[in-house]
Amino acid sequence: MAVRKLLAPVLGLALLAAVGAGAWYSHARLKGESAASAAAQQVQAQQVTLRGLIGSEKEAFFADPRVQQALAAQGLHVTVETAGSRAIAAGFDASRYDFGFPSGAPAAQQLKAKAKAAAVFNPFYTPIVFASWRPIAEILLANGIATKHGDYYELTDLPALMKLVENGTRWQDLKASEAFATRKSVLVSSTDVRTSNSAAMYLALASYLANRQQIVQSQEDVDRVMPMVAPLFLRQGFQEQSSAGPFEDYLALGMGKAPLLVAYESQLVAFWLKNPNQRQRDMVLIYPRPTVFSKHVLVPYTAAGARLGTALENDPALRALAHEYGFRTGGDSHGPEGWAKRGVNVPEVLVDVIDPPSFEWLERMIVGIDARFK
Repeated sequence: MAVRKLLAPVLGLALLAAVGAGAWYSHARLKGESAASAAAQQVQAQQVTLRGLIGSEKEAFFADPRVQQALAAQGLHVTVETAGSRAIAAGFDASRYDFGFPSGAPAAQQLKAKAKAAAVFNPFYTPIVFASWRPIAEILLANGIATKHGDYYELTDLPALMKLVENGTRWQDLKASEAFATRKSVLVSSTDVRTSNSAAMYLALASYLANRQQIVQSQEDVDRVMPMVAPLFLRQGFQEQSSAGPFEDYLALGMGKAPLLVAYESQLVAFWLKNPNQRQRDMVLIYPRPTVFSKHVLVPYTAAGARLGTALENDPALRALAHEYGFRTGGDSHGPEGWAKRGVNVPEVLVDVIDPPSFEWLERMIVGIDARFK
């Protein structure tokens, strides 16, 4: 009987504690569900659909379901159309698009002025390279024009290569050219300079050399370099309007089609990352010295466009996905460190880099070349 008297208060207290704990748990759960619902409603309210005009080399990035998912987590649903960088700069239309995303700083400079954008975003960048083949690189090496650095080459005497192009030298006339003893003239293939950024960056590089290794910045400079740079494009024959087509031909048709192709580093890096079994092929990257960076600059036309630019610059998941497509970025990891772990070795830092001319002077050279095409 005494035991019962002692147990009764204890059991009562335990019952009260259980009821209290249940009530607290129920309240906490309801509060948590309410907070989650409010957060979901807030995200839903912040969801925006936006549309942009981009360079073709970023089309696969935006089409990637992982990128779309990462953007959705930021409340962004993005649809894109592609065009050449010069066309993007010329075709500013804030009634149709929320942003323009060309592949070069000069086009972005013009676009920023047209859009009267307060700020632009630079989420990723890539250097201009020559996509080539090991036999071609070895011929350049034997002729003292290139040097080898592990898996890649550097074109250390770019003026000498430009001289071969200017003189119409044929591959068979070069020393140790047995692997490519053709009557084809030494020529660097590019896209159409009138529409495409990669060709415009090649023009920036060639004009720098033709202008006594100075950036073109006056009409006098333009007049000086035009007789030397215009033939680099006029002698190529048909040129495609964007960088995707020539790179597909490079992969499919081999070195006979284009022994040296102006390309973005990102194109070949992305291909190797996606197709590791293809690394044993003779495809190589040749880095011209100097080279020029192609900056992918997002110019917002609307607040939604600015949200996208902020997300691309700052979200670690989106930066990591940009690396998957061969782009270099800011942040803690810039790209090359991770690529090396997967067997794709490129220079971590490029020091011999020039800036392209401003939009005005680059445009004057392009217009001058266009006039010679007609």
